[in-house]
Amino acid sequence: MPEAFTALVELCENLERTSGKNDKIRLTAEFFQRFKSGSLQEAAAAAYLLVGFSSGVRRLGLNVGPSTLYKSLEGRQSSLTVSERLTIAEVYETLRKMEKLSGQGSYKTRVSLLAGLFSRASEPERKWLVRIISGETRHGLSVGLLLESLARVAGKPLETVKMADMFMGDLGELTKAALSDGLDSVGITILRPVKPMLADHAYTSEEVVKVLGTPVMCEPKIDGVRVQVHKKEGTIKVYSRGLKDLTSSLPDLENLAAEIDAEEAILDGEAYCVGENGRPLPFQTTMSRVGREKDVETALAEFKLQAKFFDILYVNGRNLCDNTLRQRRETLNRCLPEMLVNPMVEADNPHKVEECFMTWVSEGFEGLMAKSPNSPYVPGRIGRYWLKLKQAYTLDVVVVAAEWGHGRRRGWLSNYHLAVRDERTGEFVPVGKTFKGLTDDEFRKMTEMLLRITKQQTGWGVVVEPRIVLEVEYNEVQKSPHYSSGYALRFARVKRIRDDKEPSEADTLSKVEEAFLTRRKY
Repeated sequence: MPEAFTALVELCENLERTSGKNDKIRLTAEFFQRFKSGSLQEAAAAAYLLVGFSSGVRRLGLNVGPSTLYKSLEGRQSSLTVSERLTIAEVYETLRKMEKLSGQGSYKTRVSLLAGLFSRASEPERKWLVRIISGETRHGLSVGLLLESLARVAGKPLETVKMADMFMGDLGELTKAALSDGLDSVGITILRPVKPMLADHAYTSEEVVKVLGTPVMCEPKIDGVRVQVHKKEGTIKVYSRGLKDLTSSLPDLENLAAEIDAEEAILDGEAYCVGENGRPLPFQTTMSRVGREKDVETALAEFKLQAKFFDILYVNGRNLCDNTLRQRRETLNRCLPEMLVNPMVEADNPHKVEECFMTWVSEGFEGLMAKSPNSPYVPGRIGRYWLKLKQAYTLDVVVVAAEWGHGRRRGWLSNYHLAVRDERTGEFVPVGKTFKGLTDDEFRKMTEMLLRITKQQTGWGVVVEPRIVLEVEYNEVQKSPHYSSGYALRFARVKRIRDDKEPSEADTLSKVEEAFLTRRKY
């Protein structure tokens, strides 16, 4: 018998009343235990509904604002028999339908679909439907705690679940594997995107050599969009950093099928727009090109897009992730023509690293990537195997509040309170404010986004849910008694809005502390 939505609601209510981490894990594990002898598809749907919408693990483009929810709720009263009540599967499938809606008439259809749910929901169910749809569940169950719960149900070490998550990249599929004793067999699979390996920050060439040792393998850091390209039987699929399928938006990469000298392969690289002189164009240009879902042909004519690849994860049935970077680069060079491979230079000292850095910056690149030649490919992890050295100091921060502007910026939320994640508490702590760096159109876009996630209105502006990630440039990190973090970014300015990043990917307080200490050291 299908699992009732009310069971999920009861879990959410219990989680909200529970503050202890271990208790949340226990409650969630007990909830998922019922699916071991039931429907795995329903278990996957429950996982998506619990954390997927708010975390971005399975973010759906529902385009549902407060007015849509209000319209859907108007005059709805529920007095149903048990057989008519909502199931977990029905709720999830309805939201999936809404994801695919666009164009004329889509608003009415959304209202109709939501009204159908609300008319069959009890008051507690309506409350949690609204929270789930808005992405503001506030029950305190993070993705990390859900993984711990699944490890408990599966009777497996947490590290096994985490590694499976990195290779699967899909919380629902991971849930099904955990409940069906399938975790040990999870590995890299063609046409299933893998979470990309991530780089840590470095602030000087001396730090690069100190951390990685010598030799260091250096590459130009392209200011583009991370792409993972899968080839199978002459077909190409392109996935984003967030594992979204970009293939239809990037037809200019379809010709890669003929260039890859392998029947099957998974490549990691960067796509970016170039000008007539061959130099990389700004990141915003690439994002507008990659994000185009309509008039793709027009975009093709406007901007020339190219890709450079720096790693290979899989070839002809072989998982290469445990191979060293040097071995993977040798395979990459055999599978691709030189023009598609990001150049690499070995450096034996800080002077050579700095020389590469200055050369590539002068050619229009963002900076330098430094990598250990003996490093494996570790999906989804930030580690000290890869370091990024940029021309300017940057951090990915989260907006936690915004002030109304004055003068030219009047009417826009344009002075942003910036925060980083304190990994010890999980809270976002402030590190400064800025109103610099954005265009009028971007101020307008930010204002609309911030008003949708407002928690509290004040005389000066709004306090918001920590959902929007900005990449900011700054001059230096200073000690500050004014912020609870203890630090402030000096001369911060917004470099770009990171629509492709989740708050969980923002930089941490320890990163700010490290930047402060490192700048003093070197």
